[in-house]
Amino acid sequence: GSSAVGAAAAETAVKSFLTDYYCTSAAWSVRTAAERVIAATNSWMHAQNSRRRPRDEGEDRERGALICTFSALALKARAAHLFHVGDARIALIAKGRVEPLTEPHRVELGGGESYLGRALGVNRAVEIDYRQVPLQPGDLFMLSTDGVHEFVGDAETLTLIEQADDLTAAARAICDAALANGSGDNLTVQL
Repeated sequence: GSSAVGAAAAETAVKSFLTDYYCTSAAWSVRTAAERVIAATNSWMHAQNSRRRPRDEGEDRERGALICTFSALALKARAAHLFHVGDARIALIAKGRVEPLTEPHRVELGGGESYLGRALGVNRAVEIDYRQVPLQPGDLFMLSTDGVHEFVGDAETLTLIEQADDLTAAARAICDAALANGSGDNLTVQL
């Protein structure tokens, strides 16, 4: 993203989610547990950003802020629980189709300019998209950053998955295709 410390923000968000989600009460629903963990991480990141002062008057405050997109998928009891903030994407790959299950939180300014309308660390409170999807045998989910899914079409994605020896090789091939197709953004795929 536009933040110079976006990688640190993303690492913080992922590690916090993976660590803290499993420490929540077993009595909580998946949705309650995940949303509370994501909200706590957002609050911490926002507090860090509020304390930060630009080095000089000309420096963009967001450039050095802990800000990132965040999407998570929790599988439990024949259901997929999706949590989403930002412009990454969760898609269901089934029956020869790639079906996006999340919408990007981008604000278009025109002329090819846009910015994230929602992201972790930007505001004191975070609005999280939640969706529950029933699981079927053979369902495959793909989590990807915009640097991938905006540069690799659905047909190419399906072909690369079909041709790969395993899902790790498929994810690598999809990232390589995004790079070959001109992506200059970060490239992340999880299958």
